[in-house]
Amino acid sequence: MADYKGKKFVYPENVESSYGVFLGITLKELLVIILPISAIGVMLLALPPRNVWLMLVKFTLLILVLVVVVAFLASRPVASRKNIRYQTILKLKGAYAKRQKRFFIAEKKK
Repeated sequence: MADYKGKKFVYPENVESSYGVFLGITLKELLVIILPISAIGVMLLALPPRNVWLMLVKFTLLILVLVVVVAFLASRPVASRKNIRYQTILKLKGAYAKRQKRFFIAEKKK
């Protein structure tokens, strides 16, 4: 312990650089993902025909899509690590599946 001089800084693993605005969703995610979906949904609601039942179906579909997107963005599958998100795990699994699958083993000496 006496090998270093000065102050030792320890950074915990559960630190994120982003600031969660709503349910841990960042402002950038709100603007880039949720706002366009909401805008498209409002445009679909404004399109004719304007039957009451059809408007109700459109509104229900819009709410369902928004709930699924918010649930996907806000989910944290690892309870002990609050900075790991579900989309990060999907990216890691995709990168692992696309990795080089050829492994070379040295020949045995005879």
